[in-house]
Amino acid sequence: MTPDEPADEGLDTAMDPAAALELLTSEQNRMQRRMAAGLPVILGAWGIAWSVGFTMLWLIDGLAPGFRMPLPIAVVTFIVLMAGAVVVSAVAGARMGRGIRAGAAAAWTGSVFGLTWPVGFAAIFVLGSALLSAGMSREVANIYYPTASVMFVGIMYFLAGGIWQNWGSIVMGGWIVLVACIAPFFGYPTHYLVFAVAGGGVFLVATVLTAIWAYGRRDSGTGRR
Repeated sequence: MTPDEPADEGLDTAMDPAAALELLTSEQNRMQRRMAAGLPVILGAWGIAWSVGFTMLWLIDGLAPGFRMPLPIAVVTFIVLMAGAVVVSAVAGARMGRGIRAGAAAAWTGSVFGLTWPVGFAAIFVLGSALLSAGMSREVANIYYPTASVMFVGIMYFLAGGIWQNWGSIVMGGWIVLVACIAPFFGYPTHYLVFAVAGGGVFLVATVLTAIWAYGRRDSGTGRR
């Protein structure tokens, strides 16, 4: 510092509103890019799980009598794919949220929303068991369980969009609910194919769109540096 330099120039520079705003915007963009990077991974995992998994279930009787996928292979493949998608979502979600401190209200909302998933699927299973005890046929059960589960997923996505103000999630949720309403009209086993194509397909489309959005934000963020 020279004798003629104002003593508080460094303080004024540090407190410059424009610089502070630029720093805040840069941090927000960095966090958004990191959050966006995990979305294609999660959506892609579920797109593959739904598309391949439900197709395997369809193949049990879908091409009969010319071809029948062995039931154990189809069911095990379906379960493994769904479990794998859960693991991928958990790992990617944890990385996306690393270093982010949510407020008490946001943490409460996230915790309750997360807990709703296992509670909802457990309720679907218990209700189905009760319906079987009341005389529901196995053919109807083959339609009930996947349809109720897909319906629940769509509702949860729709609610998530409302909670976190995300139109993409609302549109996806609405589409999945529509698929769940229409698929049973195709009967067994074609409803599995509807879930694979229309349900898994929307996840795959969302994967491509979010990847374009995420990498577009990353490129634009890099260009500003």
